[in-house]
Amino acid sequence: MPYVTVERKKIYYEEYGVENKQTIVYFHGGPGESCLTYMHQAKLLSENFHIIIFDQYGVFRSDEIPQNTPFGITDHVKLIEKMRVELNINSWTPLGHSYGGMLALLYSFTYPNSVDKIIYDCPMWSVLSTSKAIASALLPYYKEHNQTKEIQICEEILYYNILPRDAFDKAMELELDDEMCRYCHVIDKSVYEKYIINYIPQPNLPEKDWIKYIHFTKMLFEKEDFYINYLPLLSEINKPSLLMVGEYDMTCGEEEQKYFCEHTANGTFVVLKNSAHLSWIQMPEKYTSTIIEFMK
Repeated sequence: MPYVTVERKKIYYEEYGVENKQTIVYFHGGPGESCLTYMHQAKLLSENFHIIIFDQYGVFRSDEIPQNTPFGITDHVKLIEKMRVELNINSWTPLGHSYGGMLALLYSFTYPNSVDKIIYDCPMWSVLSTSKAIASALLPYYKEHNQTKEIQICEEILYYNILPRDAFDKAMELELDDEMCRYCHVIDKSVYEKYIINYIPQPNLPEKDWIKYIHFTKMLFEKEDFYINYLPLLSEINKPSLLMVGEYDMTCGEEEQKYFCEHTANGTFVVLKNSAHLSWIQMPEKYTSTIIEFMK
């Protein structure tokens, strides 16, 4: 398997396309998901671009973060920049999905000379804003079904003066059953499973690699830099930026969409109809064509 070693840390990556084309580097979400589910989309985009996908440090096939070693989003950003140097890539376009959108924003702000353009795919730029977006989407359902406990949680997130960490913890208490998923237009499990079966070969890896994300998220959620509001950084970035949001996405809500449109100097905003958080699975042709059009 291909690895790049950065600061004695082995990072798993895959490369598609040819090097003399524009490079897009994919920052996966989760947090802790891995780049596996994006493999098919990477192959499609490689017909036009040079694509790098990788498992973030501490996830899946990359080295595990040692116990009792604090490692937050700022540390990941620094490591990614050193990875770019090791891969001998002059500059690239970060494509950040969900939590990866937070990485892409902070990376692009910190290392502007390493960035050509930026693509945000249903990003989470502010833990508090995302928690409010989730609560706002779910509250009407809970009221319709008289779910008192869940109504109270949503209202505390939306209407109380709440800290980002507390809001995020409360939002994570709101579990989605099948009926709620249909109400919120979350991707159907059968559609997701069919996509995985058809397009994503499952690697034969030990169980310890599959569950690395547990320690990864624990480390991430313990660091204060995860709870910073990164939205103001958008106004500090002048590189061409694309925001793609699924019509029913609950991660990048109206507040963040509006902020992007009003504060990004060189921004393009696209809503992908009939999709939610996983637009590249639900609307793959539109997803691919939107990126190609923006890059060209």
